[in-house]
Amino acid sequence: MSIRRLTPADTDAAAGVHRAAFDETLPWLAGPRTPDEDRWFYREQMFATCTLWGGRSTARR
Repeated sequence: MSIRRLTPADTDAAAGVHRAAFDETLPWLAGPRTPDEDRWFYREQMFATCTLWGGRSTARR
């Protein structure tokens, strides 16, 4: 696994992973926000106030 600090260029991916995990673990709350709202949250709130890290599998498929 490769881990790196995320940048604002990773907003779409970070918001997508967050939404997928949220919907999978809390299906009764799925869909209260739109993908645009999720991206706004990451761009304007998360990246502005937090250090975000992400991982990627380095295993060959």
